[in-house]
Amino acid sequence: MRLKSPAIRHMIRCLIPLLAVYAVAAAPAVQASNSTMGELVNMIGDGSYKGVTSLLVVKDGKIVEEYYFADGGPQVLNDIGAMTATLTGLAVGAAIYQGALENEGERVFQFFGDRAPHANMAPAKRAITVKDLLTMSSALACDDAGTDGASQKAAMRAHESATEYVLGLPVQQGYSRDADGLGAFHYCSAGAFLLGQTLERATGRSLDDFISAAIFRPLAIGEHDWQRAPSGEEDAGEGLRLTSRDLVKLAEFARADGLWNGRRILPKGWIASSVKPKRQVDDGISYGYLWWLRDFTSTTTSKKYPAYYMADAAGSRVIVVPGLKLVTVITMGDGAATAMPEQAADMVERYILPAYERGAVH
Repeated sequence: MRLKSPAIRHMIRCLIPLLAVYAVAAAPAVQASNSTMGELVNMIGDGSYKGVTSLLVVKDGKIVEEYYFADGGPQVLNDIGAMTATLTGLAVGAAIYQGALENEGERVFQFFGDRAPHANMAPAKRAITVKDLLTMSSALACDDAGTDGASQKAAMRAHESATEYVLGLPVQQGYSRDADGLGAFHYCSAGAFLLGQTLERATGRSLDDFISAAIFRPLAIGEHDWQRAPSGEEDAGEGLRLTSRDLVKLAEFARADGLWNGRRILPKGWIASSVKPKRQVDDGISYGYLWWLRDFTSTTTSKKYPAYYMADAAGSRVIVVPGLKLVTVITMGDGAATAMPEQAADMVERYILPAYERGAVH
């Protein structure tokens, strides 16, 4: 049957590639023989890489590869978990650029005088700065990776005032600052939450209102969803849902040093400072202003590529390789197992970087 309607023919031409993308998850298992994007897609589709809902690769600001699996899709709001904290760091830069914060050296507890006295107050706690929270090196006795990490997060979310709970956290035993003026690294999502509440006090707006006006609207990021504490606060540490394409925008925004369509939103040099190592996390991994930093190594050439990235414990990643003008977005489904948190790195090193080197990503 010949389709005479131009509108119908156009609709079918649009639907065919979209259906192909969604069909990937049902593709037959294929044994990867070389490092190509097609091989990677099949590896995800046959379950070799588990829990992946989207994979986007961007070169020079252009999406060159885009795939969705399982419950993923272009309009799906992904639970980005702890990657939310990186957005909060961008928002700090926006607040400084607008003059709501003087700089990252401002002390946090000065913004909460109306809630004083605070439980467990001590000089080290009173001295906590925005920079301490940006670098996950504050005096707060809070460590998500510690034995009490999960129960502490649950207690914060169940408290009648999550802000009050975090303000009342005790100080780490033996806390001290090094020659750089910072404490030891300890990942504390409650600290990122407190940073969000500090932004509210500094800007006079809710976190959602401020980020929407300062970042989302300029970047044309529309639908999003915040997880809120029972007392109504948005969770700046791990409480946001965004589409995969909007995660691309945030990565490109960072790669452009806080410029978007010629409009400056962050202070010049804010991103360069944010992705400069401030704390050592582990061998080969360091931390900036709520950005993770490491080299990714191509398995075909052994060449190392410095990168900065957003990360969630479930395995979602937004990886920026500035030297290649390359961005990779990988999201995981709700409740994805945390047994393979580094499978995104494996995908980048075994497939995406080699594909770039062979000219398959351009």
